[in-house]
Amino acid sequence: MLLNLQVRDFALIDAVSVDFAAGLTVLTGETGAGKSILVDAIALLLGDKGHAEDIRHGAEQAEISAEYGLGPEHPARQWLREQEIEDEDVCLLRRIIQRNGRSRAFINGRSVTNGQLKAFGETLVELLGQPAHQSLLQPERQLFLLDRFAGLESTLSTVADRYRQWRQAAQRCAALQEQQGRQHEQEDWQRFLLAELEAADLQTDEWEDLRAEEQRLGAVDKLRENILTALARLDGEDTAAGRSLAEAQRHVSAARAHDPRLAECDELLNSALIQTEEAITGLRAYATDLEADPERLESIAQRLQLLQDLQRKHHCDIAGLLAKLSALRQELQASEDLDAMRSAAEHELAQARAAYVEGCAALSGTRQQQQDALAQAVVAQIQQLGMPHAAIELRLNSHPEAEKQWRDTGWDQVEIWITANPGHPAQPLAKVASGGELSRIGLALQVILAAPERIDTLIFDEVDVGIGGAVAERVGRLLRRLGVRQQVLCVTHLAQVAAQGHQHLRVEKQVMNGQTLSAVRALNHTERQQEIARMLGGIEISDAVTQAAAALLAGAES
Repeated sequence: MLLNLQVRDFALIDAVSVDFAAGLTVLTGETGAGKSILVDAIALLLGDKGHAEDIRHGAEQAEISAEYGLGPEHPARQWLREQEIEDEDVCLLRRIIQRNGRSRAFINGRSVTNGQLKAFGETLVELLGQPAHQSLLQPERQLFLLDRFAGLESTLSTVADRYRQWRQAAQRCAALQEQQGRQHEQEDWQRFLLAELEAADLQTDEWEDLRAEEQRLGAVDKLRENILTALARLDGEDTAAGRSLAEAQRHVSAARAHDPRLAECDELLNSALIQTEEAITGLRAYATDLEADPERLESIAQRLQLLQDLQRKHHCDIAGLLAKLSALRQELQASEDLDAMRSAAEHELAQARAAYVEGCAALSGTRQQQQDALAQAVVAQIQQLGMPHAAIELRLNSHPEAEKQWRDTGWDQVEIWITANPGHPAQPLAKVASGGELSRIGLALQVILAAPERIDTLIFDEVDVGIGGAVAERVGRLLRRLGVRQQVLCVTHLAQVAAQGHQHLRVEKQVMNGQTLSAVRALNHTERQQEIARMLGGIEISDAVTQAAAALLAGAES
C-alpha cells in the first residue's frame, strides 16, 4: 500500500508530505483548492508524461517521491527481480520534472526509463476517474471487463500467443507466395537458358584448346615444309648432322682413353647424339601423322562460333558461362526448394490457425457462460445506487468465420446494453447512459472486479460526479467496504462519501508572500465534522447542518 507521498514544487504545491493509512482515504476541499493535484502527482509518479507547465511558478524543477509497502508475495517484487532492482519491503519511487522538459525517474535509487516506471506502476496502483468511466463506452474495454470477471487472463495469454503465431505463419506464407510468383515469371526463361548451356556441353579449357587446334590445322602445309627440311638437315644424304655427330663422338671417346679429362665432353656428345636420334624419330612420326583435315577444321570453326555467340549473349568468357550454368541450376533448384518451403509453411499455417480457432472457441465458450453472471452482478450493485429498475445485458457477437475480425483477444465482441426504466427496450450503453449512470456502473464494476491479490491501491478521482443524496451515501459505503479489502483513495465533493472515510485529508489553498499555494493536512474527528458540515451547508453553517454532519460520521463509524 501507499505509505507516504512527498511533493515539492508541483502545480500549486510548495512542499507537502502526506502519510496514508489503510482503508478508505478521502480528499476534500473547496472548489479550485487543488484536490486532484495529489492524484496528478501520483499519476506522474506512475509514469504519466510530465510537462514544464506542471512545475510551480518560480521553481526550476518539480520532485515527487513515494514510499510503497510491498507484501511478501506482491507481484511488484517479481518485476523488481526481473529488472535486477533491489527488492525490499518498502519500495521508493522518485520522479523529477525539469523546466527544460527533461524528466528523470528512480525506483529504489536505480535510474529507470519512463516506460519501466509505467510498467512498475501498473503493479501498484489503479487510477480511476471520469476518463476510466468514459472508456466503458468502448467495446474493447467492455470485453476486457468481462474477461477479467471470468478470470480468463491465462486463456487470453494463450490465445494472444496463438494469434501471433498464426499471423506470423500467414505473413510467411504470403511472402513465400510472392517470392514464388516472381520466380515463376522468370522460370521459363531460366529453363531455356539452362537447356541451351547444357546442350553446349561446355569444358573449362575448351576455347584455348580449340583455337590451338584450329591454328595447327590451318598451317599443315607450312608445318610439313618445315619438318621435312629439318629432317633433311639432320639425316639427309647431303647434310647428315646425325651421322656427323656420331662420328665426332667416336673420335672423342677414343681420345678419352688417353686422357680422362675428356670424359665430360664425351658424355655431352653422347647425350646430344641420343637426343638427336630421338628428335629425328619424333619428327618422322609427326610428319607421317601430319595431314590436312578440312572437316575437322570446319567442325572446330562451328564450335568456336557457338562458343563465341554464347559469350556475346551472356557478356562473359567460358569461365563465366560455366558459372552462369551453375547459378541457373541453383536457382531452379531453389525454385523447387521454394515449393517445398511453401508447402511446409502452409502446413504450419494450417496448424497455427487450428490452434488459434481451438483457443478462441474455448475462450468464447467461457465468455458466453459468464456474460449473464457479470450482468446480474452489475445490476445487483447499481440497484443499490439509485437505479432500482435498471436491467443490463451483455451481448456477445462472435465471428469464427471472419478472419479479418480476428484479434489477439479472440473473435468475440461484447456490447453492454441497458435499460434504466421499466417498459423501455434495452439500448447500447453508449447511446443512453448519462454521466451519473456511467459513474455508478463504473463503480459497481470496480467493486465486482477489484482483486486484492492484483492491485493493493485504488484511486478514485471524483467518480461520484452526477450523483447525490441517498445514492451518494450508498456510493460512500461501497467505497468504504472496498477499503476493507484494499487501500482506497477518493477525491470527492460529496459529504456523504467523505463521511465514510477511514482517513480524511483536506486540501486548502493559501496565499503566502504573494503566492497562491495548496497545502494538505489530515483532519481529526472535530475537524472532519466541520469539513463535512461545510460540504453540506456551504458558507453558512447552522446547528442543523453541524448535527447532520455528526450524524453522517456516526453512521459511517457504526
